[in-house]
Amino acid sequence: MYKAGIYCRISIEEQNKEGEYSNSIHSQIQMARDYMAEQNDIMEKKVYVDDGASGSNFERTEFRQMLADIEFGVINMVIFKDVSRLGREHIDTNYYLGKHFPEKQIRVISILDNYDSALGTYDEMIEIKTLLNDMYLRDTSKKIKTTIQTKRRMGEYTPKQPPYGYVKSKTIHNHLEVDPYAAEIVRRIYRMYQNGFGCTVICRTLNEDEIPCPAKYKKDVLKNNYVWDTGTGVWTSSAVRGILKNLVYTGAVVIRKYEKPSYKLSYRRSIPLEEMELVPDAHEAIISKEEFDLVQQIRKGRRVPCFDKNKEPHKYVGLLFCGKCKTAMRKRYLSSHNGYDGYMCGFHQKQGQNYCELNHITFEKLDELVVFVINLQLKQMKMDVKNLETQIRQMQPELDSKIAKLQAKIERNLEYRKRAYEQFMDEVLSKEEYLELKQMYETENQKYQRELSELNHKAQSQQSAVNETKICQEHFNRRKITVEQLNREVLVELIDKIYVYPDQKLDIYFKFSSMENSADKILEKDGVI
Repeated sequence: MYKAGIYCRISIEEQNKEGEYSNSIHSQIQMARDYMAEQNDIMEKKVYVDDGASGSNFERTEFRQMLADIEFGVINMVIFKDVSRLGREHIDTNYYLGKHFPEKQIRVISILDNYDSALGTYDEMIEIKTLLNDMYLRDTSKKIKTTIQTKRRMGEYTPKQPPYGYVKSKTIHNHLEVDPYAAEIVRRIYRMYQNGFGCTVICRTLNEDEIPCPAKYKKDVLKNNYVWDTGTGVWTSSAVRGILKNLVYTGAVVIRKYEKPSYKLSYRRSIPLEEMELVPDAHEAIISKEEFDLVQQIRKGRRVPCFDKNKEPHKYVGLLFCGKCKTAMRKRYLSSHNGYDGYMCGFHQKQGQNYCELNHITFEKLDELVVFVINLQLKQMKMDVKNLETQIRQMQPELDSKIAKLQAKIERNLEYRKRAYEQFMDEVLSKEEYLELKQMYETENQKYQRELSELNHKAQSQQSAVNETKICQEHFNRRKITVEQLNREVLVELIDKIYVYPDQKLDIYFKFSSMENSADKILEKDGVI
């Protein structure tokens, strides 16, 4: 008897579409149960629902829970409506269907794809469907990006939550209006910074005056459905810095703040303030352009690429954060040793244990764990690229054969139509007979042309998948590294963020994730969990 887990997923975009009942969570569950009702060897064990989750990655709560249940033997079968419900990203979807589930001896049913892993191996048609799903994901990404940028060029502020100091207008769509109370706090922050106060002093002053931080203000005061469930509810240096460099306060709408090399990558590069494309005077300004420019000049003069009192730069600058409060980690200075022994939570160091608990890790332990995870990531990336190229190379002959056969059929029909015309001219065929044959050949050729177009599209999608994966590979084009080789350049190239927890556990997020493993590697003091 199979113990089945029903997996369902619907994205936010699909939720918002009218007439999308076929993709609703309810219909997916019912479809799976109808399928099981026709079988006599399947028992429903559990339903996993990722409601409002994108298919572009596999960092989904219920999907991860399903994988955990597979490891513990809770289920030994997975049922979903079609492959796109499992995921739309080509490489990871193929990994789970073609490798992960078979290795765990999990039976997989994709109802609409007529796929049952117990009856046949993972075939090329499923792989082609995942390519088409991937292409749909890419096209959707482009459309969303274009739509958002078009709205911003019209002066609309598209993010759901307005910045601190503004509220969304109830009468004009995507228009910002000044919130008098918060706007005055913003002006106060700018005045204090111009008068020589640093971000730490500004935070301490605002906290002592019991002024709610932006997140707490939006949730508890404005009550605008702001989702906030992390942090301590006090002002932090990062919140102040965010206000000091936000061009929205000058009345402008920023068209793009970041750019990404590929829709598949979590990595994105911040566009410098001076290079941002703006729509000025889109709403009422809180800070004048002259005052904003003055603050940026002061910030530029104070900026130091380090965290310690001796202004000694270290390789983890901007990458290392406390896992509890998300504040940057600082070097811990020990006067008894006249030097540093590791990194400590910056919030704890500045504000004390009332704001965040003691969180510390030594240089040696941090380097050791980071090098271990980087080497795993490099190895996996190379394997994934090789596997992808092998898959596409194996599929190419069959694809080329189908294209050649369709082209031959089209040429044959053109020749037949030409002969029919000649027979009509020779009065062998009547006009009605000729027109009937002509219509038949043209209808067939239209069908063949559509099929040929789809196959060419698939071929282009395959090559696109290879090219995009090779972009990732270029960023991992190095051999196994050692602790001695772990420098600032390597860290900036590969790692997005590292979170350190008081129990010596780390969460490491890579800019270019392995296509097999999760982007984050969770480690404990004695190794990998």
